[in-house]
Amino acid sequence: MAASMEWDTKVTDSGEQPPLSGSYPSVVERYYTTRYKIDVNGKSCEDFCVLKHSNKVCLVTIAKGHPLLRENKQIQKVDFQVGASTNRMKNKVIGKRKKGGQWLNQTAELCKVTCSDSTCYTMYSCISAKLIEVNETLLENPQLIQTKPCGEGYIAIVLPKLGGCDLQMDKLLTPAQYEVVLKARLDKARDGEITTGTVEVQSSGGD
Repeated sequence: MAASMEWDTKVTDSGEQPPLSGSYPSVVERYYTTRYKIDVNGKSCEDFCVLKHSNKVCLVTIAKGHPLLRENKQIQKVDFQVGASTNRMKNKVIGKRKKGGQWLNQTAELCKVTCSDSTCYTMYSCISAKLIEVNETLLENPQLIQTKPCGEGYIAIVLPKLGGCDLQMDKLLTPAQYEVVLKARLDKARDGEITTGTVEVQSSGGD
């Protein structure tokens, strides 16, 4: 579904993707809204991006503040076996209503990413939703997570309950708010302080 999609990761303050070229925005640029979740599951700087389509289907990707991107880690493998009895690749959905998919909470594990320096990062759902599919392309080309995080390197496609989709998105950060977080982290690093990634930012649903 989304494996063929590729677009610039830059966004405007409103969450709209700017045109890649010319004066005509692509389908993705026109119909996706970008939001961010930081320090997921209490892990400093492990940030994720949620791209919501106009039909409420969401793509989960890593954000540019995540160590995989920020530290340019060398990814060795991606494993969708997240538990003794849970393999996300075995997720099956049927029909237009996507029946049968695994239900995920905000901290549900989607996969594990192992790097050459032996560090391992867990990819999380970030929102409560039904799992539509994971990106099996990452098994053969795990580097896509870094080179095309918002295109062929997406982690998973999920579908929130329609009644709660906008409410969940409102609790995440807008692109402008996420930039505030990144700047604060950078300022702390420049001052020689430990980068905690913890910054108070009002969610997009606030006043």
